[in-house]
Amino acid sequence: MSSSNDREQRLDQLLTAYKAACPDPEAGANFMPMMWQRIEARRSPVLQWVTMSRRALAGALAVCLVLGVVMATALTNSQFYQSTYIEVLDDDEVPEDLAAMHPVSMESSESGGDRR
Repeated sequence: MSSSNDREQRLDQLLTAYKAACPDPEAGANFMPMMWQRIEARRSPVLQWVTMSRRALAGALAVCLVLGVVMATALTNSQFYQSTYIEVLDDDEVPEDLAAMHPVSMESSESGGDRR
């Protein structure tokens, strides 16, 4: 029994020494802001650059995936890619009668005379 009692005393001494070495932080109004200041002070610019580049890479990947899906659906549903050149020309509605387009004459009008 003395060995277990001795162990308990040594454990109590160890815990007392630990408590004296690591005091409890006082939780005041500035506790969290001060904690974040210490955390931010330990961050290196290289780590911040790596984090920002990873976020940019993830964003670029997301944009590429979205554009890929949009392009894939647009190409499969497009009549342009499913028809031949002759079919497109046949479907094009070009007026056969040029008079309907009212062409403009480039000649000078009779009443305007000679302008210089």
